[in-house]
Order: sequence, then C-alpha cells, then structure tokens
Amino acid sequence: MAAESTALQELRADLTCPVCLDLFRDPVLLDCGHHFCRRCVRRCWDATPGDERAACPRCRAPCRAREPRPDSLLGDVAETVRRATAGPRDPAGLCAEHREELKLFCEDDQAAVCLVCGLSRQHKAHDVVPVNEAHEKYKEKLCLALQSVEDQRKHASVCQLQNNDAILFIKERADVLERQVSTDFQRLHDFLSAEEKEVKEHLRRVKEEKLEQLNGSLTHITQQMSRLESSAQDIHAKLDQEERPELLTGIKDFIERVECGFEEGQRVRAELQVGEFVGPLQYRVWRKMVSVLDPVVEPVTLDPTTAYPCLHVSPCGRSVRVGSIQPCLPNNPERFTLYNIVLGSQPFSQGRHYWEVEVAGKTAWGLGIAAASVNRKEEISLCPEDGFWTMVLRNGSEYEACTSAEECPLTLTRQPGRVGVYLDYDRGQVSFYNAEDMSHIFSFSDACFEGQVYPYFNPWPIINGRNREPLIIRTLQL
Repeated sequence: MAAESTALQELRADLTCPVCLDLFRDPVLLDCGHHFCRRCVRRCWDATPGDERAACPRCRAPCRAREPRPDSLLGDVAETVRRATAGPRDPAGLCAEHREELKLFCEDDQAAVCLVCGLSRQHKAHDVVPVNEAHEKYKEKLCLALQSVEDQRKHASVCQLQNNDAILFIKERADVLERQVSTDFQRLHDFLSAEEKEVKEHLRRVKEEKLEQLNGSLTHITQQMSRLESSAQDIHAKLDQEERPELLTGIKDFIERVECGFEEGQRVRAELQVGEFVGPLQYRVWRKMVSVLDPVVEPVTLDPTTAYPCLHVSPCGRSVRVGSIQPCLPNNPERFTLYNIVLGSQPFSQGRHYWEVEVAGKTAWGLGIAAASVNRKEEISLCPEDGFWTMVLRNGSEYEACTSAEECPLTLTRQPGRVGVYLDYDRGQVSFYNAEDMSHIFSFSDACFEGQVYPYFNPWPIINGRNREPLIIRTLQL
C-alpha cells in the first residue's frame, strides 16, 4: 500500500501544472514540450506586452502560435488521478468556529473564511471576496511573479557568465604578466650574475698575480738566507779552529768568499686596490645596467612644426611653454591650430618606450600618446576613439584619465612633480607613473594602434596668471 501511495504521489507530481500547482485542467502542449492548464498559460500570456512574442512561462522558449495544442489524453489522466486521490473533505477546509465551508477570502487578514464569518462584525469592514475570485486574482499575480523571477533568473545567468569570463580573463592576464615580470627580472639577474662573475674573475687574476710575485720574492729571500746561513757556519768553523799560523794562509780570500750581503730585490706591495673591486661598486654596475634596461628613459624631443602657434619650444627641443602667438608661422598640415598641443619628433610603431616629463609647479597639463592620424585643425575629443591616450591635470589637483567613458577621475595620494609615460606598442598599453617614486597612476590596456603614434604634450593655457611653468622632458642622468 505504501508503494502504491508513493507511486500515486509521483504521478500526481508529474501531472501538476507549474503555474497553479494543481492537477492539469484542460492541459495544452507548447512547442518546447512543456504542459500547462489552458487558463494558466493564457493568463501568463495576457500579462505580457503586446509587442512581445508568446513564450513558455517555464523555460521562456518562444511559441510560434498563441493558441497551443490541446492534450486531451493528459487531461483524462489528470482527471482520473484527481478522482483517485479525492477523499472525504478535510476538516481543515471547514471553519473552525462555524463548521461551514470556507467560501470567502478576507484580503485584509489574508485568510479564508466562511459565509457566517464574512458577515460578522470582525470582517464586515474588510475586503471580502469569493474564494474562486481570490484564486483567479492570485494566480494572475503568480504568473506575473513567475515571469519576473524567470526574467531575473535569466539576467542572473548572464551576470554569472560575465563573471566567469572575467575570472578567466584575470587569470589569463595575470599569467601573462607574471611571465613578463619573470622575464624582465631574469634579464637583470643574468646581467648582475655576469657582472659579479666578471668582478670576481678579475679579483682572482689580481690575487694570483700578487701571490706569484710574493712567492717569487719569498724564493729569492729563502735562497739568500740559505747562502748566509752557510757562510755563517763556515765562519763559525774557522773561528773554532786553533790559532795556528798556517790558518792565516788565504784568510783574505776566505773572508771575501763568505762575506756576502743580502739583496732584497724589488719589494712587492702586499695589498689589493680595494677601490678597484668595491668602492661605488653598485653605482658602477648600475651605470652599466643601462645597456640591458628595456625600455630606458628615452631622449624624446619636441617637434616645433606640430606646435600650436602660442607654444614656444626651446631650441634643444626639451621644453615647451605657453607664450604669445607667434606671427608668420606656416599653417602646415602637421600643426595643431585649435589646441595647445605639440607632439614629439620621434614616431613609434613597435617596441617598448618610456620618457619622463617635469610638471612641478604647473596647475594644468596633459600628457600621453597621439596617433599620427589625429585631426589637427578641428575640434577633437581626448579619447581613444579620436586617437588620444592621455591623462590630464586641471585646477591644480583634479587628475583625470581621458577614457571613452564620460569621466574617469583619478585619486592620487601624492602629487607628482615628474610624470613617466610608458608605451608598449605591441601589447597596446599606455601607462602613467609618478616618476619620483615609480608608483602607478593609470593604464590604458588593449589599445588598438593603427600606424605610427607620437608622444603628446599639452602645457595647457595660462589661467589667472598661473600655470606659466614649462613642460620639461627629462633625460637619464648617469
């Protein structure tokens, strides 16, 4: 019996409408294969805007027709199960006080009541409606709630996919950056290892040379000491002999033979030139390290033929300031004629590059990269779509990255007196740094460069007598 009851419950669950949660009544089959009561699916569709296609309330699959196919066989089975599971009326369906059938629904108390309760003083002022009307009303609300939940679930699914894509992107990007960091540091490790090996090898050669000289000197001294000791022994032997006249024979020659002096030879200084191996060792290695730095600080210069007429470029091409309009300048195609802009002389179309610009004292400026194809005669927008990858300072303290978004303010913990601009053309990266401590400010990533790009400089106008200081390109001081 228990097994039969369980099987009947499972069958009832399979024959339950997902909207009204009751056994199917006049069931219909949608194109996606899901079943609903005809009235339930009709209410759901009537609640959708007229310009939207009919869709399955369960899976949101579109339906080609708003008149679904009836499934009479499923309806007969559902009716049979309804009769099979129908038993004596549940006392819970009766009013506990009056033992009457609950035919009314009180909207205020959100409870089913009998006819007697509906006319009582307790519910007289309440909004009381027939139970079947309440069922219809809340089924419609359930349809709308189901549609809203399904829409939210669909939106959540999209957000989940986007989040998963973002996680995958971060992992892949971090792996690429980690390999690049390892490569850059390995170059430094290799350089330092080679320098250390070279210094130690030089020290070894100097040590061996010194030791060879000292050992030679020691051999020379030892040989002379041996001769002196032999002479001393001969003299002692002569002195120990009895004094007889015949001993004086040849005494003068004997004395000349045994009386020898000590020839010290060339003295070898027992020291190493400490300054040759240590001293400012780190500084000397750092100066040589420039040969492996990539990028190194580049000696960028300004191109005066691109400068706005009121910009004065220094003769060395390393600084630019705002001044009076310069007359008789040619209106050549390269020159900017609406904005205080000047470009660098050197174009870039590959590789990694870095330069630093002195901005101390200025209250407004702009730095970055500009494509060779930018418009130089008309109004422009400092954004990547117009060929600019820049950051600016306004009003003395307002920093902003000129992105495609309306605003991208930057919060800096320290105001830079010198700004570093980094370009990795092949990776599409433009980054800005506080060059005084090399802290990162902002980066444009995945930029799509087409053709050559140039360093961009904008000293900004003089405002209320302020911002007269020039932009100065700094070079690496060794």
